[in-house]
Amino acid sequence: MYKVYFYIVLILFLASCNVTRVVKPLEKGEQRVSANFGGAGIKYSGAPIPLTLTSINYQKGLDTNVTFTGSFHTTSAMFGVLQTDLGLGIQAYESTAEKFGVTISPMLNILYDIHENNLRLYPQLDATCWWQYGEKPHLFYGSVGTWVELQKAKAHLQIQDNELLPFVTVGHQFIGEKWDVQLELKYIGFQHDNRNVVVDFIGPSHYGSAGLFVGVGRRLSK
Repeated sequence: MYKVYFYIVLILFLASCNVTRVVKPLEKGEQRVSANFGGAGIKYSGAPIPLTLTSINYQKGLDTNVTFTGSFHTTSAMFGVLQTDLGLGIQAYESTAEKFGVTISPMLNILYDIHENNLRLYPQLDATCWWQYGEKPHLFYGSVGTWVELQKAKAHLQIQDNELLPFVTVGHQFIGEKWDVQLELKYIGFQHDNRNVVVDFIGPSHYGSAGLFVGVGRRLSK
């Protein structure tokens, strides 16, 4: 079972199995912890169901415009795959009225299969546009990004021809005094035919996979 799961995790359609980590950078010294769950849609026995992959995340504002983020993927760990993502959320632009901004997030995804002693690294780069549309600090956002496959060959020494896993997202972050809730739709790997993998992914015209993701976070005192 763990071999099947590790293969599924490494399939590019499931690589980006979380909500957008940093929508808008935290204030300097501010901290946030969150739990996230969701996943790509698949068909199981003919019925559409969402995969439920879970992770926990920690963030800290290193500066007003830079936030550190680090996550541990709990579902992966249950199957013997240690998976984490580390990165930064950098505010590249913010309007004078502080109602619109762009966050750039360079990240590194690390996966280690305990059973097979197999380590994989996947760089990632996201760009997120956020919009605070009302008096309250709720955020509507959209992102584009990609994972990067560093392996030069696929299984059976085949040439690696899928170096990039692009994705697009649209989401909303409801922000309260201490708690926030994040809802996000993500379309992953839209240039990849999803009919030649071990899982029956749900995607438009058999390309990529669409997924629903949820995050619940709490901000901590500085």
